[in-house]
Amino acid sequence: MDVFDAIRGRRSVRPETMDPDRPVPRDLIESLLEAANWAPSHGLTEPWRFVVFEGEARKALVEAAVSTLTDPGEPAPAPLDPRRLKMEQKMLVPPVIISISSAAPPNPKILEHEQIASVAIAVQNLHLAAFASGLGGFWTSGKKAFDPRVARFLGLEPGARCLGFFYLGYPTAPWPEGVRGAWQDKVQWRSR
Repeated sequence: MDVFDAIRGRRSVRPETMDPDRPVPRDLIESLLEAANWAPSHGLTEPWRFVVFEGEARKALVEAAVSTLTDPGEPAPAPLDPRRLKMEQKMLVPPVIISISSAAPPNPKILEHEQIASVAIAVQNLHLAAFASGLGGFWTSGKKAFDPRVARFLGLEPGARCLGFFYLGYPTAPWPEGVRGAWQDKVQWRSR
């Protein structure tokens, strides 16, 4: 697939439209992670960190995410609580969930936003490779990703930051259409 076709064709595929019964082969996931690993990074820090959750391991991730629905020290929502059920439904449909984290900057010359930008580029590489392989992907974040309880569950070092989760699976719905405004409306040219 031509890189420009991949860029124009890549879409976020909602996790509820992924086939829960069709596993993603391990070697394919490894190829996607290798594509992510080729992202550029300021100071060659390679700050992207991923944890791949498949099968039953997704349930432990769901429990960590569900814990963020209440204040620290309060019990997690009960088994039939609608908030829990909604999160379970969303997170247990995709056959693969990959946590996306940024390592702590290794020295003061490397700013956190440079680390985060590098991780975002790595995720874009992963997403483009997923699309080129016939897979749907969806990057989500929100409170569940940024909560310290989830950071502890992921085993993040001090100063590292969870930036979200990437849902991965084979789509069951038609590929989403994409629309963008004209790039010319977003660019200024300066020659002097």
